[in-house]
Amino acid sequence: MWVFSSTCRCGVRRVIPSWVGATRMAASTGAITKDTPPNGRAAGKNVSGPKVNGRSRSETPSWHPGTATFSSLSDTTVTSKSTIATGTDGSSTSPRLPHHSQPLGFPLPEDEHACSVSLPTWSAVVGYEEGDPTTVQAMKCGYPRFVYHPYVLQLMEYVLETHGHPHEDCLVLPSANAAIRCRSFLQQAVENKPPRVDNALLEKIDGWPSGGGTGDYRNTDIRLVRVGAADVHAVIFPAETLAGTQAKSYWQHGGEVVSSRRAARCLHDLGVGLHSRITDGAWICHDMMPQSDTAPDYLRRQIARWAKVPSADSVFLAPSGMASIYTALRSARRYQMEKGPNATGGTSIVFGFPYLDTLKLCSRDELCPGGVEFFGHGDAQDLDSLERLLRTKGKNAVCAVFTEVPSNPLLQCPDLYRLRQLADEYDFLLVVDDTISNFLNINVLESGLADVICSSLTKLVSGRGDAMAGSVVTNPHTAGGRWMQRDLAQYYDETSHGGLYEGDACAMVQNSQDFVSRNAVINETSEALASWFQQHGDVEKVYYPKLVSTRDHYEAVRSGGYGGLMSVVLEPHMCQRTFYDALNVAKGPSLGTNFTLVCPYTLLAHYHELDFAMSYNVQPNLLRIAVGLEPLEVLQDKFEEAFTKSRLHPKLDI
Repeated sequence: MWVFSSTCRCGVRRVIPSWVGATRMAASTGAITKDTPPNGRAAGKNVSGPKVNGRSRSETPSWHPGTATFSSLSDTTVTSKSTIATGTDGSSTSPRLPHHSQPLGFPLPEDEHACSVSLPTWSAVVGYEEGDPTTVQAMKCGYPRFVYHPYVLQLMEYVLETHGHPHEDCLVLPSANAAIRCRSFLQQAVENKPPRVDNALLEKIDGWPSGGGTGDYRNTDIRLVRVGAADVHAVIFPAETLAGTQAKSYWQHGGEVVSSRRAARCLHDLGVGLHSRITDGAWICHDMMPQSDTAPDYLRRQIARWAKVPSADSVFLAPSGMASIYTALRSARRYQMEKGPNATGGTSIVFGFPYLDTLKLCSRDELCPGGVEFFGHGDAQDLDSLERLLRTKGKNAVCAVFTEVPSNPLLQCPDLYRLRQLADEYDFLLVVDDTISNFLNINVLESGLADVICSSLTKLVSGRGDAMAGSVVTNPHTAGGRWMQRDLAQYYDETSHGGLYEGDACAMVQNSQDFVSRNAVINETSEALASWFQQHGDVEKVYYPKLVSTRDHYEAVRSGGYGGLMSVVLEPHMCQRTFYDALNVAKGPSLGTNFTLVCPYTLLAHYHELDFAMSYNVQPNLLRIAVGLEPLEVLQDKFEEAFTKSRLHPKLDI
């Protein structure tokens, strides 16, 4: 059974399996935000859950990586193709890829490295957000930036036992540079100490204390530790303080995470008992890559081909999609620092309603001292407002505009041509997050629109939902893109592959072998399903790039299909909760999986700031649908069954 730790010192919620044992690091399963002035730019509250007594180390968990179900699930046990063979009912021939609703808390997919978790009912989603003990005790995993994986928790326990003192907690990071940045963040957020070096410049200094990294540094209670395996480093800080919450904020918003594969390898190399068969998966990639290649190098070349840039020199890897956004933010701030007039690196702009952590990242003073301006509608009126702001601020006052093409969850597309004109006139970088569309469906580089694209490879590029990774692709066709390529080449940590673990890169190489064909299938199914929803009498609104008011902006950059993501709001005569409960597909966070995945997005992402979301037309009862590889007719049957079960009364024609 998975339980809350009774030894949590910060009172912040985290899911811990009893087999990991007592651990001291506090973590949150919900979104952690930082209060900002009530100006609509970054609303939110700090959220923490209750302490709940856990179970002893000797008790046997209900799910265990060493059981028959999971003993063979390691880096090396993926199939040769990610495409799923399905039967006439849409069920998968693979028992580990869920095409039906799964019990509460089950990993999605059924894999020890799963990046999603089953939340099969509306009440389960609410219980998850509110920290209901029954709900949380059923959780076997979670999205890795929101819930620490059991291997990560076990690794943090090891760090505290070997390097910590009583009343200390820790956070593990995937590289020395990430640990240095995290320490600087905590010193500012918790100790109110001004940074010795701006976080955007920390890669350029050694910054590592002498004496092995375990001694005090600059009269601070926040220390660095070299863990000694798999390039893992740790930040140690006082327990039962704000540091635990803030450390989790850094992990969540900055995305510099230690993956489950890296944690497992580290524990194995340290000789810590682990119920998992550990390999780096090198043999998986052997037949796919030249012998001289490493998996990260091969992956960079693949991405260069998909993104249509001439060289892998334009591609930089990261441990998650959010880490790629953070990488681009630091580079964009250095761009303005180099110009001279703005020591803070300039203001960031978030244009359009984005995935929540992009706005949270830019709103942290520790990470973006110049602040953030938020234009959440992303329409022509917001463009006019942005232009007025730029005219007031003047040239070189803004480091970057971050925008999604299309946006999550409303699938809106901004006018990139007008944003490009403003970027050229006021000399800032235009950063496009193409996670929802992906490399194959839009082209914003060859046209010279975006200076850089940031992507979460965790989604459709992987497809299996069992590996975390991100990428930054700079544009050789724009001056800003060429500058960022040179800048990242100087700052990028080649030895750590930007913080991406080689085992995860290898899993990504394996999973993405049929990315092109999977993308084509999902595009076709999604377009047909969205049209079916549009004509359905029980659906009030469909959000899909082809069907929203900003379609022309998407068509201007479209090079493939419309992608596999859509959102729907049901008619008033429908019970949204009953519909969600009755829907017989996998239900949980994330998207881009080979199996259809549905979630009440607004509740999961903005549960504690619903008014803020509603002010930008993101409704609480919105359902986000990430279409998988199931046949169209199978999905239609599943949705129709849920429609039938959730009608409160016949639709009234008024």
